[in-house]
This record gives sequence, structure tokens and C-alpha cells, in this order.
Amino acid sequence: MGETYTDYVNRVAITIPEKYIDIKTGDSHTVSKIIQEQIEYHAHNHTLAHLVFSALDQYFKPNARNGTNAEILQELESIKTLLQQGYVPGTGTPIVPAKEQLTPKPLNMRDLNDILEAFGG
Repeated sequence: MGETYTDYVNRVAITIPEKYIDIKTGDSHTVSKIIQEQIEYHAHNHTLAHLVFSALDQYFKPNARNGTNAEILQELESIKTLLQQGYVPGTGTPIVPAKEQLTPKPLNMRDLNDILEAFGG
């Protein structure tokens, strides 16, 4: 069994296991060093309960992942548009896409590969 960290002021204790199961996906993960360090830090500073509830709040927000993916896809779409219009960084101001181009469109994998390849990915 792992080490137990205790916030005696707020009567909170947590034992770090070797592995934990992601309750959304069912996947098993090892506990990273940064998680261990944060638990130790917050136990020492009497904020362990706040750490747990903050993490749970972020974990259960329904749009946290979808929003991030939508933002990434929007940025990739903007890069694709700039590349198609022949924009070269450092030569002037970027061309502002038309309003109808700002709405997210499905981005196929070939387009994504072309964008990543253009930037050395």
C-alpha cells in the first residue's frame, strides 16, 4: 500500500495507491510524481480537501474536453485557411477569413496531416 498523507487540521487523509482506475474510462493508471507532490504539498498546507474538490470539479465539467477539442479544431482550420491563401509568417498581417469560414467544419485526417506536415510535425 502507498503512503498516507493527512491534513490533521481539516481531518482529511488520502492514501496514494500504486495504481488507480479512471472512473470515466475504466483505464488503470499509475500515480504520477506531480500528483504525489501536489498531495503532499496540500496536506502540509492544510488544503488537501480543496485540492480534491477542485480536481473533482474540473473532472466532472461536461464541456471541459469538448471545448478544448473545438478550440484546437478551430485553430487548425484557421491555419489551413492561411496555408491555402499562401500566407507566409512575418511578411505582413494575416488575411482575416470570411465570416462563413469561422464556423467550425469537420476536419478530415488528411487535412490534419497536411497541416502538421507543413509545420514540421
